Amino acid sequence: MKKLVIVGCGNMALTYYPYFKEHYSVVGFAIDSQYKTSDTFQKLPVFNLETLTSILDPNDIEFIVAIGFPVMNKVRENIFLRMKQFGYRAAKLQLNEYPQKHGVKVDEGTVILENTSIHVGSTIGKNTFISTGVNIGHGCNIGNNVWINSGVTIAGDVTIGDNTIIGVGATIGNNIEIASYNFIGAASLIVKSTNKYDTYAIKQTEKLPIQSHDFLKVSSLTKNTLREV
Repeated sequence: MKKLVIVGCGNMALTYYPYFKEHYSVVGFAIDSQYKTSDTFQKLPVFNLETLTSILDPNDIEFIVAIGFPVMNKVRENIFLRMKQFGYRAAKLQLNEYPQKHGVKVDEGTVILENTSIHVGSTIGKNTFISTGVNIGHGCNIGNNVWINSGVTIAGDVTIGDNTIIGVGATIGNNIEIASYNFIGAASLIVKSTNKYDTYAIKQTEKLPIQSHDFLKVSSLTKNTLREV
């Protein structure tokens, strides 16, 4: 198996590790020494990122960036570029085999988790994260350093610009361009092209002036349940 170092020691590293250890021999984790709080993570060594090349030969090791989306994915992007400058090759992981059968092109450093559908002719850029249950239509162009959360639906012939973040359950209409560095919040609906640095978010669902147990007493949900008993 190919050898891999995971860059990061937080929740994303915890998420990535079980997936990647099925496909790679994970030798450890790496992080800048100023953020290092332990010498081990998941019972594997944590290396100082600054001195990584003196410990792990870039010719023998691939890497993946397992960090969230702070500063509109710039932290992830900068670490990706640093690792490339060190001479390491970027790994990638694509858990659904069908995108390959559909001619989908996935670039280095990208992770696509399970139950995600990507239709024919689409391309996925570098260092992009696509979570579970995402649907991406035909002919889409997803940029570099993009973060797409679970349950997102992207219709056909859509362009997603670099470093954009798309929240859980958002919907993107067909044949539009989402510019770079957009933040599209959970459950948003976007049907027109956007501008660089645009932000979209919907309001939280209104809290009703009734307590939960009283609501169930008058709700059709309870009545339907009683009919089924």
